[in-house]
Formats: sequence, C-alpha cells, structure tokens
Amino acid sequence: MIIFWSLIAIGIAGCDLNQNSSIKTLTAKGPIKIAVSNTPLSAPFFIAEQQGYFKRNNLNIELVRLDGGVKCFNALLNKQVDLATASETVVMFNSFKQTNFSVLASFVESDNDLKLLSLVPQKYHQLNNLANVRVGIVKSSASEFFFDSLLIMYNKTQQPIERIYLRADQLIPALLNNEVDIISAWEPLSYLLTQQITSNTKVINSRGLYHLSFNLIELKQTTLSASEKLALLKAINDAIDYIHTHSDLAQVDISRILNIDPSQLQYSWNDYTFRLSLSNALFSNIQIQSQWAIDNQLVPTEKSVDFRQVIDRQLLEDFMNSEAGW
Repeated sequence: MIIFWSLIAIGIAGCDLNQNSSIKTLTAKGPIKIAVSNTPLSAPFFIAEQQGYFKRNNLNIELVRLDGGVKCFNALLNKQVDLATASETVVMFNSFKQTNFSVLASFVESDNDLKLLSLVPQKYHQLNNLANVRVGIVKSSASEFFFDSLLIMYNKTQQPIERIYLRADQLIPALLNNEVDIISAWEPLSYLLTQQITSNTKVINSRGLYHLSFNLIELKQTTLSASEKLALLKAINDAIDYIHTHSDLAQVDISRILNIDPSQLQYSWNDYTFRLSLSNALFSNIQIQSQWAIDNQLVPTEKSVDFRQVIDRQLLEDFMNSEAGW
C-alpha cells in the first residue's frame, strides 16, 4: 500500500540527430490528419493551426475534432487519421488489447481535472458518512479510478457504497435530481455545476491526487517520416511557447475555437501545464491504473503488459537534442 501511494504521489504532471535541418527544409504534403479532442486540453494543436505554426514548419495538417480521447484513439486504430490525442487512461486500457501504437509525447498535464462533487459537500467532508451513499460514476474510466483511489487513500474501501454508472452527460442531472449523492466528474462538469449551484459543491480538496495527461499517439506502422514527426513536435512546441507568453490571447483564441464562454475556460486554465514531455511519472501512472484495472477485472487478468512497448522516447529525445543544438 505504501508503495502504491508513493507512486500515486509522483508528479504528472527514432531518428538521427542531424535531422534538425530537415525540419526546415521539409516540403509540404498531406494532409496529415490528427484526431484531437474538443477540449481546452488540445489547446497546443488549435493554437498551432490558428497561429500558422504548422505551415511555418512546412506541414499540411488537418485537425479532425472529436468528442473525447476514446473516439480519437478509435479513429487512429481504424486508420481514419495518422495521429491521435488521448489520455493515459485510454492508453492503458488499449494496451491490453494491442501494442501496435506508440505514445510520442505528452503535451499537457493537469493535477486538478477530477473532482468529487455534492450538493451537500459538508456532509461528506474528508469522505465521512459514506455508508450507503449513492455515487455517480462513469464506468471503467478516470472517474472510477479517481474515486477508488480516494477510497484507498482514506481507508474507506469497506464502506457499503452504491455505484450508479452513468454517462458523463448524465452526472449533473442525476445530482440535481437527487438520484445520486456524489458524482466523480472531470472538467468542465465542475464549472457547469457552479453555473447552476452558487454554493460550494466540492467534497474534498483533490488537487494533486490524480494527474491527467493528454498524449500524442501514432500507429507503429505509419507512413509518416521521422522528419515530419520532428516538424510536428516543433510546431506544437512553438504553440506551447505562445500559450506561455500570450496566455490571455491564447484563451481568447481557444474560447472562440471551441465556442465556449471565456469564464469557463478561465475556471480551469491555470490547472493546465502545457509542455512536451515523456516522464517516468507518466509510466508510473499508467502502471498504477493498470493494476487498478486488473484488480477490478476491467481488463484480462491473465495478460501482462509491458508499457515500455507503447512509449517511444526516441523521437522526443531527438527533438529536445536538436532544440538544444546538440
């Protein structure tokens, strides 16, 4: 147990070195299709398109916008796109089915995306009074993993709890209609609830207890060259630099692109850490989630997965070296 939570506490947040010049000389072709989730987490891709960073790096990119990382990943598996973006949870679940894909880089992390919400949060403060509580959860998702993690952390795993499995869009209506007492929800559901309930709804301060990441993924049998992928990382990195140096303008752009109220974006914007990375924390997070999935019989218990098979560090290392001038 100590080892498990030591890992939970960890912050989550192939090509040649001389290919730096090929980023500059790459001729445009395409389009290269990238499935991206309709969420502010995909901001670097939207900014790269809006600010012209794809074209500046001689890339012809078509962003295929879908609702959620699961749909993005499925589009990749079905070869409808060349690349996709998805959370580490989607990566974990799919690794038990196949290892014909690679995670090339994480581009955003958040340590405050998942929350426990209730209309009477004071009743359940520090996870008190959970006996026979009705909890709205999205089955086999980060929503359920987050809730189970909290039960372990607060030694509440023996509590008799009724799990009500719902779709994400059903969580808030179920809470407002007294069909559940608590929901385990990701953003923007917390923000949307604040628009209907003015009082505090958070059961517990959950910042830092779960680290979400969104990742760039490709099939191992890809037609994309190393030079194209390096150029893509350069465009995404340029967009991340823009987000850091022009935060207010970036938020205006993302609000317009996603057609969401600026106040909704501002609500969670500071929770996002935009950067290109492939940290050991990501690997540990995937391993922890996989053990949870095995324990809860959400994946084949007889199958062992080496997640190093689906994390390709070489491309990002080469890109970082080229940026450093090595």
